Amino acid sequence: MRDRIALVLDRLSPAERKVAEIVAADPAGTMAATLASLARAAGVSEPTVVRFCRSLGFDGFADLRLALTRADAVAGAASAPPPLRTIEAGMPVPEASLAVIDAAMAALAAARAGLDAAAIERAALALVRASRVELWGQGVSASVAEALAPRLLPFCRHTVARGDAQAQAVAAAMLDPDAVVLCLSLDGRAREVVEAAREAAAAGATVIALAPPGSPLAEAATLLVPCPAGPDAAAPAPMAARLVQFAIGDAICVATALLAPHSAAGRAARVTAALESRKIRP
Repeated sequence: MRDRIALVLDRLSPAERKVAEIVAADPAGTMAATLASLARAAGVSEPTVVRFCRSLGFDGFADLRLALTRADAVAGAASAPPPLRTIEAGMPVPEASLAVIDAAMAALAAARAGLDAAAIERAALALVRASRVELWGQGVSASVAEALAPRLLPFCRHTVARGDAQAQAVAAAMLDPDAVVLCLSLDGRAREVVEAAREAAAAGATVIALAPPGSPLAEAATLLVPCPAGPDAAAPAPMAARLVQFAIGDAICVATALLAPHSAAGRAARVTAALESRKIRP
């Protein structure tokens, strides 16, 4: 509608331009207005409003309001999130590709809406204060733990990621109350990780679970950072649940860097220099 007004603006009378300014500035208000109220708002007569409408190619004010209503409906449909589609055998590749992206965007949007920033801050404080930091996960979650460990390394002491169940069990038996374990699981039901988390908590270590609320891992932990399990948590594609897990894990790493004491800055600089000297990007 604004483009349409701009096309005829030079041909409008000064009085009609007053109406044009109001319509362009507040289309929603125009849809709710009457002919008389719009004329009063513009400080012109009702026939002037009608002439403005006809200058735009409409029969009258009612026709203008109808056009605005239709345009608003189209804009609302365009801004609404696309419906999620199930990827099935035989689906065209372009359609399947969009379905993957749509699922990822929907999962991240839902995670953002339910983000527990206070829990992330508590987890970051625990990590900063820890004498030793362990990251545990299995399967895909193990790869996420491996990716997060270098992010924590400059700001946390003795940081290591473990994706092997036996190594996690051995580490759990050697923890002390100053240690922190960050456990990751898409559905919160990875049996070996849950068992190791219970052993670590029994040893007095702080166990942070990045898992769905109400899951066995969440119940075994001393601190939960909620990470909702998407409907595809166990499926090979799309990877929406994995993206959410990594995004929330990365938020924990960023919070840790922000809350780390100034003394950690030197260590962070040394770690970055060491990685860069070997062409390794954290």
